[in-house]
Amino acid sequence: SGTQVTGTGGFPSDINASLSLLEIPHTEGIRVIGGRNCLFGSRPYQVALLRNGRIYCGGSLIAPKWVLTAAHCSKRISNVQVHLGDYNLRAKEGTEQIRRIRNFFVHPGYNLCPRDNDFMLLELDEPAQLNNYVNTINLATRCPSPGTRCSVSGWGTTKTPQRRFPAIMQCADVYSVSQDSCQESYWGKITENMLCAGVEQGGIGTCQGDSGGPLVCNGQLQGVVSWGKSVCALPGQPGVYANVCKAAQWVRSTIRRRLARSD
Repeated sequence: SGTQVTGTGGFPSDINASLSLLEIPHTEGIRVIGGRNCLFGSRPYQVALLRNGRIYCGGSLIAPKWVLTAAHCSKRISNVQVHLGDYNLRAKEGTEQIRRIRNFFVHPGYNLCPRDNDFMLLELDEPAQLNNYVNTINLATRCPSPGTRCSVSGWGTTKTPQRRFPAIMQCADVYSVSQDSCQESYWGKITENMLCAGVEQGGIGTCQGDSGGPLVCNGQLQGVVSWGKSVCALPGQPGVYANVCKAAQWVRSTIRRRLARSD
């Protein structure tokens, strides 16, 4: 799926995955462009948010009862089913756990334009049963240095601008981009609560359907798929992610307050 990319500009040639981000929230969410099928069970933190059986957004399991996703995925969020441990959305693997959303918390600094602080916490109705296929991921507390190799995953469209949604979770490797370079690509719209990642030559990245999903660097959750061009994975147009290192404190305090209230 996607475009096979040849290695240029110091990027490994095995990269043929692309994640594209939603410019306008769309009920079908975002998918990885230029990606490959993930290895089964390799992303136990990956969450699929489904509405009427179709991918709406992605997310990451950060605690047994908590999912971190994008604030722009909040539209009619109470109707969404949370799939944990899923791999092929059109088949039953026996590893899936399905939850409903008890509560959701949008970052108080969320601003639709620009899409600043694009974070939302979902409190699940029942905790996940952690195992090899369903597990949590730690939040990054340090912001990434430019050129860090990271991975993206999700069930967003594998074609752009046309749409083709895959059954199997797609994975791709991307690289973090300096804030200055990111600003140049997006005409000064990048705040400190955003980070860019992609590949120099394009052809790999997140796209419609991947929104809210994970950007993982050095085994930690570094970003949340947030936005980008309506045509995904263009050269010089990296994907934009909500910058988890800037929201870790809000995430922890929100969960703590909620736990204190329920005790």
